[in-house]
Amino acid sequence: MFIALGVLLGVISLSPAILTVDGPFLPCLVPLLVSIGLILVAMDLPLSDAQRFARLVKPFVIVASIPAVWLLIQIIPLPSWQPLPSTKISLLANPIWTSLAPGFRNGAHGAISVDIGATAMALVRYLSIVGVVLLTAALTINRDRAESVLVSLTAASVLISFAVACSDLFGVNFVTDREEARDCACLGIVLSAACCSLVFERNETRRSKSGRREPEFILAVGASLAAFLICAIAIALAHSGSLIFAASCGFGAFAAVILVRRLDLGRWGAAAIGVTASVIALALVSGAAGSSQDPRLAFVKRDAASIELTQRILLDAPFLGNGGGTFSALAPIYQSSDAHSRAIPAATSAAEISIEMGRPILWGAALAAAFASISLMRASAQRGRDSFYPAAGAASLIVLLVLAFINPGLLGSAIPLVGAGILGLAIAQSQGRTSS
Repeated sequence: MFIALGVLLGVISLSPAILTVDGPFLPCLVPLLVSIGLILVAMDLPLSDAQRFARLVKPFVIVASIPAVWLLIQIIPLPSWQPLPSTKISLLANPIWTSLAPGFRNGAHGAISVDIGATAMALVRYLSIVGVVLLTAALTINRDRAESVLVSLTAASVLISFAVACSDLFGVNFVTDREEARDCACLGIVLSAACCSLVFERNETRRSKSGRREPEFILAVGASLAAFLICAIAIALAHSGSLIFAASCGFGAFAAVILVRRLDLGRWGAAAIGVTASVIALALVSGAAGSSQDPRLAFVKRDAASIELTQRILLDAPFLGNGGGTFSALAPIYQSSDAHSRAIPAATSAAEISIEMGRPILWGAALAAAFASISLMRASAQRGRDSFYPAAGAASLIVLLVLAFINPGLLGSAIPLVGAGILGLAIAQSQGRTSS
């Protein structure tokens, strides 16, 4: 398992490298490393851990298989239905194939995706992220390895935050995508808080052990606070109220879980905190909503060209989407003539998912993230020690859900690795061995 852990830590370390080294080479290493790690885990995972792993990840695998199956359906060429000799109605295929049919001798049996190659690559990327979740969950069932992965995830987010902060302060372009880097900083807020909780809990449980000295505790707390400060500075330098709101939602959710446990407030205390936080969040969201009635674009603060482009594609997007990974293929068609020289990204990740995968997948994913966050909070409340792991997973899901409606960074190459690592860690530690 030591080699498999090294592979996982290597995958995590790719996230800051991807955001500082331009080019497609590093992201292409992710599927290879994840495959190697999963093979190693399958060969060496003890039977007891394998049984526990299967029980913990079963709900995740069921939910995660839905987008994968949908991506496959988008790739497969679909037949048409001909109720009358003079008519031909496409069942699910994109309407673009209707106009292309006369160019083929036997007609065109097209797929939902307008770019099958791009959708196939999107499927590979998606399965790689699912693989990171499963690999992390399998390895972090062990408490010692869970600590190492948490520290590695925090270190990766802090490095990214430090790089984007230096870019903003000194005007040097250290990162390839500042929006995605700032999104990682929002996750870093939650991760650094989780590390601080880890330090305090270990100090309480191991205080009587020999060799546990006070300077080590102070140094660990100082490192956690420094990590939190670096991530906070990176977010503050963005001058974005939306990012501050996303990070505050995650940190507030994590802090609420810890306070409920520490102060022994019980269910009624937790319910009171949850209702109060929900009212405040709804009030802030209502005030932050722009003129757009579409929630996929209501909270975005980007240039007008990106918003206008996204709106035009959304208006023409089919209910079932244009195919995963096809936004870059569609954008040149909808761009105005004076903007053809530069690639314009989608305004938000939510809008891009809706365009590519369809509205059912978007809102289904949002509901699944909300339900998973509530489930992890409940698991954290039921745990004895190590409750900060599922609490950090729940808070991170809240951050990612908010960020999906703010900017397109969620669909980058680095933040999915960090987010998948947090989710896998939270799933693995959502139950103690005694509770099972």
